Order: sequence, then C-alpha cells, then structure tokens
Amino acid sequence: MKLLKSKGQHILVSRRFLHKIVRYAKLSFDDVVLEVGCGTGRLTKLLLKSVEKVYGIELDERLVRYLQRRFENDIKSGRFVLIHGDALKVEFPKFDKFVANIPYQISSPLTFKLLKHDFELAVVTYQKEFAERLVAKPGSKKYGRLSVVARAYCRTEILDIIPPTAFKPKPKVESAIVRIIPEPEVVVKNLDAFEDLVRFAFSQRRKMFGKIVEDWSKEKGVKVEVPEELTRKRPEEIPPEIYAEIADSLE
Repeated sequence: MKLLKSKGQHILVSRRFLHKIVRYAKLSFDDVVLEVGCGTGRLTKLLLKSVEKVYGIELDERLVRYLQRRFENDIKSGRFVLIHGDALKVEFPKFDKFVANIPYQISSPLTFKLLKHDFELAVVTYQKEFAERLVAKPGSKKYGRLSVVARAYCRTEILDIIPPTAFKPKPKVESAIVRIIPEPEVVVKNLDAFEDLVRFAFSQRRKMFGKIVEDWSKEKGVKVEVPEELTRKRPEEIPPEIYAEIADSLE
C-alpha cells in the first residue's frame, strides 16, 4: 500500500511503541481523545479500543479517504470524528487527552497551540532534538525560547526514545515520546509580556541579559531593573522565574 506516508510525516508502525503510547496516556473509556496526524490509523485503532470517542485531524486527502473507509462503522456511530484540515488552522474540538504522532515540521506551532487549550494530559511523539529542547534546563545547549515558555503552561517529561527503524519511511533521526501535564512550573500573571520578552531575548542570544532587557524596555516604553548578578549572563543562563518576575513587574 502506497498510503504509508502523509505529507511531511513518518508513520509509526512499531506495535510495541504504539502500545506504549497508549499505556503512557493512562486512558479510561470515558476519555475524549484528540489525535493529530492520523496517518493510516494504526494509533487511531488502538485509541478507539480504549476510549469512548476520538477526534482525528488529518491534512492529506488520500489518507482521509483511506481512514473514512477503514473506520466507516466508527464514523457512523459517532465514536470517530475525522476532521480533514490543517491542525494549525482548524479549531480544536473539546477533548480530555491529546495523543498523537505528529508531523515533526509543525512541532513548535502545534505545541504552542495545544498549550493554549484545556486538557488533562498529552502524550506526543516528537523528533528527539525537539523533545530535548522542550525539557531543557537553564544553562544547557538545548535551553531556549521553547524551554522557557513551556514552563509557564506545563510540566514535561521524556518517557521513551524511539529508533528510526520503528517508522516507515525510516527517518534519519531518533524520536521521543513526551508526556505533557498542563500544570505550570512557573506562575506568570502577564503572559503576553513574558512571551514577548522571552522571544526578544532569544532572538539576541549573543548579547548580555542586562543589555537585552534594557533594549526591550526601551522598545516597550517601560522601566525595568535587572539584578546586578544577572546583567552579565546570556539568555540561556536565565531561569524561567526571572523572565516571569520581569514580565510581572510591569503590572
């Protein structure tokens, strides 16, 4: 069958890792699950065995037609609602858990979109490098905008590493299964200012933090003070709490 690959997506075909994803999601039958990038429906099939209702979003028209045939009875019964569209553009339905092997090229915007929704738990397969940036700690090479902003929305954990051989076609990179719990590690009141400051800071990584905040303050027309011991540090050395304190000081 030629429908193994959706646009930009490698289909997870390993039954071992598919079952692991489902177990990590700790599903109960009354859960409503959202899956993005259904592919040929291998994960979808397991989800439908475990929960009351699954919403699936798939962009590839060929795969949508295949899924409609494969899950015809589930679609008729209303247990599987298939949405043909771009996951970054369509409105998400109400769901309890997000369980998906997503197209890796939309990892960042899709994750930020997910974090703005109400849900109980997400188990997502990412490219390993992206997953490491998501969970990175201050001072590490992977620590960046994604690492900081995510902490204002959730707690994250890498649960498992998936080798390239578990996919068709085989990618050149390793993948990782990540658990996302929507409980902020850092409490931020002024989220707009926080995200703007973080974006501004990591767009100028070579500058010292004191200079970055000074430039950002001038641009915003506000006055912000940075503790002396932090002025000579780089953005990647600054913990999320400091970004939050500066943003909230504008209130």
